[in-house]
Amino acid sequence: MSHITLLLEEFLEHLVEFGATALELVGVAYLLFVAGKALIHEIMHHEDPLELAEGISDSLEFLMCGEVLKTATASGYSDYIALGAIIILRGMLAFEVRWEVRNKKKELKEREAEAKEE
Repeated sequence: MSHITLLLEEFLEHLVEFGATALELVGVAYLLFVAGKALIHEIMHHEDPLELAEGISDSLEFLMCGEVLKTATASGYSDYIALGAIIILRGMLAFEVRWEVRNKKKELKEREAEAKEE
């Protein structure tokens, strides 16, 4: 390979590494922020049961973006298998959390409707 190709490949590896780390950092920071906010709401008795679940789901999406970005520089089948497994697991977790949020919203609306009828 030419010298320029090697430089571009190295640049891409560093860019992907930086981008993936930045996305994962944003996901973790957002999760910590939402968890802290939910804790404060819980302490002050301002219950919002969906806020934490939605924050978990959103932070999982940032973490998955970081993993997807890492596939750009994966070098072998073992890398793809590991990244694929992580993406699938995080995707399943995000799906489950979103499903839970949808059901809780539906349940809350039903409770509000019943309370209005009484």
